[in-house]
Amino acid sequence: MTTTLFKTLGAATTLAGIIATAGSASAASLSYTSSTAFETTDIENSILGVQKFNSSLGTLQKVTLNFVGDLTGNAEFENKSRNASTITVKLNANLSLSQPDLVPQTPLLLDPENLYTYQVAAYDGTDDKAGASGRKINTLAATKSTTSVFTDTQFLQAFTGTGNIDFLFSALANSVVTGSGNISSGIETLAKASVTVTYEYEEAKTVPESSTVLGLGLIAGLGLLSQRKQNWLKTSGS
Repeated sequence: MTTTLFKTLGAATTLAGIIATAGSASAASLSYTSSTAFETTDIENSILGVQKFNSSLGTLQKVTLNFVGDLTGNAEFENKSRNASTITVKLNANLSLSQPDLVPQTPLLLDPENLYTYQVAAYDGTDDKAGASGRKINTLAATKSTTSVFTDTQFLQAFTGTGNIDFLFSALANSVVTGSGNISSGIETLAKASVTVTYEYEEAKTVPESSTVLGLGLIAGLGLLSQRKQNWLKTSGS
């Protein structure tokens, strides 16, 4: 009969463990991303809005901010020198991402860059950005990213609430075509940005319902009552 009691109490203990687990906090995370489309540079204070952390989910512990900057571009040139020449096309821009409420945090900065080199012949007599002495390139591209982590209470508060937290994206192009002292050239630079915010938080504790606690008490109580009854019957039959 003792075995029956142990089984009953064992079930009650298991249920108690389940309730204790339900009432404890656990770590969780969620992410939001905002992006811009490619725009011709220069770009000043383009807004990227990211949803803030909902404090009803729990206590915010850490924010990870990932900033990705992409460039694309087009270039054309004509070597007008009497000699063959090496032409270099540099796609480059200075990108920044800032948020006024995160002062004194400095803006996140990126400088994606890519270099392209072309060997072209002496001027062929026609400035058409083609032929043996010229080129038209529509496949220029560069990308770069950086990550910043926030754990300071002041910064975490800026990320908490309703609505969005707005970031400001700016891009200043430095693209250039270089080569001989006699080239005709042009270049266009476009930029875009993406920002991903990851919230790591401790989930809010859940309180067991009263009916569950009552059920646990009944299980334990019935187990004890059953054991007492078995002991009484055993004594009466002796």
